[in-house]
Amino acid sequence: MKGPSLAEVTGAKLREALRLVRLKRSYDAETVAGDAKALFERLDDKSGMTSASYFLVEAALLEERISDARRLVEEGQALAKGTKVDEARMLRASMLVKLAEGKPLDALQIAATAERLLLEVGTNHREAGELLLLVAKAHVSQGTTAAQQAALNAALQAVDQFSKAEDAREADAWRLVLEARVALRRFDDGLRAAEAAMVICLEYGDETGQALCLLSLAKAHKIRGLPLKTKKASEKALSLFQEQSSDVLAAEALHLLVEALIGQEQRKEALQRAKQELYSFLSSGDKWAVPSMRLCLVTALLGMDRKKDALSEMERALQDAEELTKNVKVSMMKAQVMKQLAICNMLTGSVDKAKALADQILPMCRELGDIEGEDSMNELIGLVVQQRGALEEHAAKEREAEELILQLKEAMLARDGPTFKAVLEKCYENENVFTENVEEIISPVIATDPDGLYQFFLDNQPEKWKVNPDEDQKFDSAQQFDRRLMYYAFRLGAMGYGPGFRLIKKAYRLGQNLENTQGYGTLNLMDNCPPWEERSQFHPGVLDCVLQVGAVRGTPNEYQYSSVIK
Repeated sequence: MKGPSLAEVTGAKLREALRLVRLKRSYDAETVAGDAKALFERLDDKSGMTSASYFLVEAALLEERISDARRLVEEGQALAKGTKVDEARMLRASMLVKLAEGKPLDALQIAATAERLLLEVGTNHREAGELLLLVAKAHVSQGTTAAQQAALNAALQAVDQFSKAEDAREADAWRLVLEARVALRRFDDGLRAAEAAMVICLEYGDETGQALCLLSLAKAHKIRGLPLKTKKASEKALSLFQEQSSDVLAAEALHLLVEALIGQEQRKEALQRAKQELYSFLSSGDKWAVPSMRLCLVTALLGMDRKKDALSEMERALQDAEELTKNVKVSMMKAQVMKQLAICNMLTGSVDKAKALADQILPMCRELGDIEGEDSMNELIGLVVQQRGALEEHAAKEREAEELILQLKEAMLARDGPTFKAVLEKCYENENVFTENVEEIISPVIATDPDGLYQFFLDNQPEKWKVNPDEDQKFDSAQQFDRRLMYYAFRLGAMGYGPGFRLIKKAYRLGQNLENTQGYGTLNLMDNCPPWEERSQFHPGVLDCVLQVGAVRGTPNEYQYSSVIK
C-alpha cells in the first residue's frame, strides 16, 4: 500500500499548525510549523516555506516574543520576493506583529498594500478572507463605535470570501461578526451570526471552531447580563478546550464560568471549581495558562469577599507572568495581571500601593494600545485620590473583623471562657463580622467536639445576646424528611409536581400529634432556572412550596431522614 507523498505530509502539517494556533497551543504549533518548514525546504517549495513561516510568527506572538516574530517576518519576506501571494501572506504576518505592538493603524496601512498585491494576482478568495479577518481585528482593537462598525463590515466581507472559497474559516469570520455586533449592542443579530458559525463548524466537523464559537457566545451573554446562559456556553467551551488540550483557552472559558456562577449567587461552587481546575492543571498544564488560571481563582475569592487570599493569589500570578515574560520589554500578560493586582490592593485598603501600580501600568497600556486598560487605571487613580480616607478606614475594619474571628477560634481551642465571651461580644457588635466567615473558620474546630463546644458556648455567652436553651430545645426533636420521598408521597396523592415546583430543599416537623405539630422548610429556586425566575419578586413555585411545607405535618414517619442535631 502506497503511503502519503511528501507534499501531502507537509500539507497535513500546515493544517495541524493552523489548528494548534487557533487553540493557542504555542509550543506545539511552533514544533509542527518548524517541521513543515524543514520539509518544504527539502522540496525547495518557497511558497510552502512562507506558509510555515507565517504560523511560526503566530506561535511566537502567542508567547509575546515580538522580536522573534519580527525576525521571522524578515526571513519570510526574503523568501516571498517575486511571488505576490507569498508577499501578501508575509505582509499579513507583519500586520500580526503591529497588532501585538498595539499599533492597529500601522496594521491597516500594511493591509492596504497586501490588498493591492492580491488584486494584481486576481481571484484568491482564501487569502482575501484571511486578510479581511486581520483588518477586522485591527478595527476592533481601536475600541470606538466607528471602528466596531468598520470591523463588522470587514468581517462580513471575510464571510463572503471564505464562502466562495468553501473554506471552514468562514466560521471564524462569523465569530468576528458576532463580536462586532455585540460590541455595537446588536445582540439578536449577534446570535444569528453565532448560529451561522456553529452550522459551518458542524458541516466541516470543526470541533476547534465549535469551542471558539461557544467562548464568543459566553462573552456575549456575559455582556448582556445573562449568567445562566453564560454558564452553559462557557461550561461547554471549557469541556471542548480541555478535550483538545488548549489550557490557555480553557482558562478563558473557566473565568467566564466562575463569573457566571458568582452572578447566580453560587459563590462556593465558583470557588470550588476554580480551585479544582487550578490544582489539577498545575501538575501538567501549559505554563502560559498559569497566570490566567490563577486569575480565575482570584475572581472566585473576591466573590466570597476573601480579599486577602485574593491578593496573595494575585501576587503569585504576577510572579508567574514575570517569569514567563522576563525577556520581553512590555508584556500584555504582565499588564493584565498588574491591573488586577492594583484593583486587589485597592479593595484591601492598600491605596498607596494601588496608585503606585496604576502609575506603573499606564505607560505599559499606552505602549500596548490597551485603551480600556488605560481608562480603568486612570479611573482607579481618581478613586484613590477621592476616597483615600474612607477606603483605609473600611480596610482597617475588615482587618479587625478577621482578627476577631481568629481570636474566637483560638479561645475555643483553648476552652478559654472569659476570652471567648469578650471576643464573641465584639463579634456581635462588629458590622464586618459575617456568619459565613465565622462558619468557615470555626466549623473545623466545632467538628472535633460538637456537644462539648455547644455546652462551652452556652456557658460563655455574652449577657446581652444570651440564648435560652430551653426555648431552643424544641428543635432538638424536630424530624427532617427526605425531600425526594416527600415528593414521591405527593405523587401517590395525585399531586405530580414538576421541577419548577419541587423547590423544598429541607423540611422538618416539630412534634408528633397532628394538632400540635409545626412544619418548617427551606426553599430555593432551581440552580439552572431561567433568568426571568431570578428576577421574579413573587415566584409562583416558591409561593406554592410555602403551602407544601404545611404537608410535612401529615407526612408519614417512613419518609423521615434524620433528627436535627444541636
